[in-house]
Amino acid sequence: MTASPTTTTPTGPIDTRQMITVHRFFRREFRLAGGVVAGVAADDQKRARLVADHVELLTRTLHHHHTHEDELIWPKLLDRVPEELAPLVRLMAEQHARVDSVVAEIDELRPRWAVTAGAADRDRLAELLDRLSGHLAEHLDAEEERVLPIIARTLTAQEWHEVGERARASNRKDQMSLVLGMLQYEGDPEAVAAMLAAAPPPVRWIVPKLSRRAFRRHALAVHGTATP
Repeated sequence: MTASPTTTTPTGPIDTRQMITVHRFFRREFRLAGGVVAGVAADDQKRARLVADHVELLTRTLHHHHTHEDELIWPKLLDRVPEELAPLVRLMAEQHARVDSVVAEIDELRPRWAVTAGAADRDRLAELLDRLSGHLAEHLDAEEERVLPIIARTLTAQEWHEVGERARASNRKDQMSLVLGMLQYEGDPEAVAAMLAAAPPPVRWIVPKLSRRAFRRHALAVHGTATP
């Protein structure tokens, strides 16, 4: 299909490994989150607050990730390659709805459990996180297999860069090093380096070191190990 006069045609496939790196972070942390919550002793309010804050970071980051896709990626794909997207729109919408429904329940329950550390709320939250992990893995698999190849040849490098910039801007400033460290842990080193490519050389050198330390501290506190 010929691009409309108002759109910019990409000059070549873009590198979508950054998205796969983000997905790897989501898969790992949501897969582990249910067990982390289940392991909190009843009435241990200090531990419940720490773990609840971790869960809030995960669901907030996931919400921003989906929002950026909905605002910056899907409208362009639907405008430029509607025939290719047609079979995927319903699937993606249904998967997003399942994920969003469980996230809404988690976000409603989490603040109460953070205060009470009650066993019933803990068990329900752990169950919801395990369910979310399954729904999310299914969605991310489908997105990587069926949507990322379309993105790679449909968006321009500048448009893809805008998605990354929006993601960085949505992070809380006090958690930027931690989030990067979470991405670094199992992420493609070249993809992580690309996330920092626009920064001055001193920043590209020091920030990854600080981020690794931030993730190590966080993982030890939440997971009990620096290598979860």
